[in-house]
Amino acid sequence: MKIQGAGSPMNAVSGIQQAAAGAGGVDLGIVDKIMAGEKAAVDVLSGKRDALAKEKNGYSTVTTALGDLATQLGGLSAPEKFQRLKVESSHPEVIGAELLQSAKNLKPGQFNFEVKELAGSAKFLEQGFANVSDSAVGIGFMAIERGKGMPDLDITLEPGSTLKDVADKINSSAGGVQASIVNTGIGDQPFKLLVRSEKTGEDAKIKIDPDSTFLDFKEIGKGRNLEMKFEDVEIARSENSFSDLIEGVKLTAKKAMPGTSVNLNITQDVDATSTGIKDFVEKYNKVFSVMSDQMTPKEGEKLSLGAASSMRQAIRSMQSEVSGGKTAPGGGMSLADMGVMTNAKSGKLEIDEGKLKNALDSNYEGVMKVFATSEGGPGIAEKLGNAVKGMQDRDTGVISLRQKTLDQSIRLQDQTIERQQRRVDEKQQRLQKTFGDLNGKMQMMQSQQDAMAARMNG
Repeated sequence: MKIQGAGSPMNAVSGIQQAAAGAGGVDLGIVDKIMAGEKAAVDVLSGKRDALAKEKNGYSTVTTALGDLATQLGGLSAPEKFQRLKVESSHPEVIGAELLQSAKNLKPGQFNFEVKELAGSAKFLEQGFANVSDSAVGIGFMAIERGKGMPDLDITLEPGSTLKDVADKINSSAGGVQASIVNTGIGDQPFKLLVRSEKTGEDAKIKIDPDSTFLDFKEIGKGRNLEMKFEDVEIARSENSFSDLIEGVKLTAKKAMPGTSVNLNITQDVDATSTGIKDFVEKYNKVFSVMSDQMTPKEGEKLSLGAASSMRQAIRSMQSEVSGGKTAPGGGMSLADMGVMTNAKSGKLEIDEGKLKNALDSNYEGVMKVFATSEGGPGIAEKLGNAVKGMQDRDTGVISLRQKTLDQSIRLQDQTIERQQRRVDEKQQRLQKTFGDLNGKMQMMQSQQDAMAARMNG
């Protein structure tokens, strides 16, 4: 009987088997566990980068709101921009009027008119046919003598041409005349061809020579000018609509009424002006809201000291201009006088529409001087507009500088993350290779152990 001691070959084989069994089962997932800490450090860097990008996006919202406010302020900064006018006719059925964008220097006032005769076009009417598409109008040539400086228009009529064919040929010639078929509903030849000049005025003359056709035209209207009085001054125009009499106003004579006095009143449009001021308040409050939002830390986030400082400085700049005093020498109207107040708690502007309209009705010029630059100095629109421009100045603006800082920080953070991620990837590859090699050696030891055990057992 053989006694196997602790140092016997069989015990040695058993030890190798246990070691090989443990070594041969190396789990490569251990590399991920080792690298988890370093990957977490990269994630922290990425989180900081995302926070910077989020703040930058917030500044983009601020920039958009500032742009909208600047546009609105631009429309209030000068008297000709601030002032909203409207035009009303005492007899709109006789003369209509509309304001054009060129009405920058127009002042409120009243103008008097009298329409004596409307401008008209030359007109010829053919005597009539029984139908439009069957009655032949003859063959040959028809010459239409047109207005001043235009050559005659020659219309060739083929055999079998109808009244409709004549109208189509005239209209397709683009020759300054128009043709239309009129169904008078009278007699057994109700269909007549009406030919008229496209333009009105004394120079819009036409004359038709039907030549060898069956057409028989009669002149029913001569080209004539618009005749009217403007402030007792006789004037004439070739057209009934024109905009060269009162700067920025398009006039349209609609009906001749000799002896009837028509008054055209140009006044301040209180409703439109009030809307412009309300739009200013709305856009100011929008800027205030998005800036305040940048200063409010979100849940689980820390407020950037740079963001808080930049926004506080921008808000103070805006509030300083809005809370400024009078704009006219010796003290004039203020925002409060017209119903625009700053809410002490929110910092936003509030508006009393009734008080604003009363102020515009009673002292339109005073309200305008609060906003628009005048002889008394710059108004709120210009001062606040300059403040907005200052915030966005590329070299010195608080908003622009903060955006540049954020852009630089994001670039640096991206570079740091890229370097760190490269190190992590390289280290992970080395560890994977090391443990892969170790697995290979352990598998070789296991094979040797199995072979030795087989020989000893044999």
